[in-house]
Amino acid sequence: MKSLLRVEQLSKEAILYQISFDVKPEEMVAIMGPSGSGKSTLLYNVAGMDQPSEGKIWLKQTEITKLTEDEKADLRLRRMGFVFQQMNMMSNLNILENILLPVMQANKGKKGKSKSALIADAKRLMQKFSIADLGDRSIAQVSGGQLQKACICRSMMNEPEILFADEPTGSVKLVQHYPKEIPVILFSLSMRISDMTDRHSVRFSSRVSDS
Repeated sequence: MKSLLRVEQLSKEAILYQISFDVKPEEMVAIMGPSGSGKSTLLYNVAGMDQPSEGKIWLKQTEITKLTEDEKADLRLRRMGFVFQQMNMMSNLNILENILLPVMQANKGKKGKSKSALIADAKRLMQKFSIADLGDRSIAQVSGGQLQKACICRSMMNEPEILFADEPTGSVKLVQHYPKEIPVILFSLSMRISDMTDRHSVRFSSRVSDS
């Protein structure tokens, strides 16, 4: 089976050194390591938020490391989904509006879906994650677990080719909610999360090794 994401000999200054791995379609991979080991740096480089010192990264046939900053931003918006530890929800928007925010940006143009169709898509995802009745609430009016479910919904609205999750779970059980049809990379401290994934990599001395 061909790789969906491929990382070759990625290095970043003194933090990451010659890291190589790949992710296949429908695969869930956990990148494990203690605080300060470089998991977030690896995420930022693989997703094109930062430029590695050396190495190459492909998403299917697209070599991310050759793209301009604008091209990488567009790729993240349209082809990747993200769930961050900080959640990055807008306090002036309700839950439904937060879920819709990235897809509304990506959907601009004549060929985009109507707003009503996007709202229907969001509500279907919210139903799947058992938060359908929370759309009108502010982010301060829901629990941490409910907010993380909303973040997963938001990350899936653009039908991404791959999801990146940086310490995304207060509850390990939330890992079960990630879609099985979309490859997911979980960057986490918790070894319990690795037990729920297809494959995990443990990072020591600026290296990632499959285990």
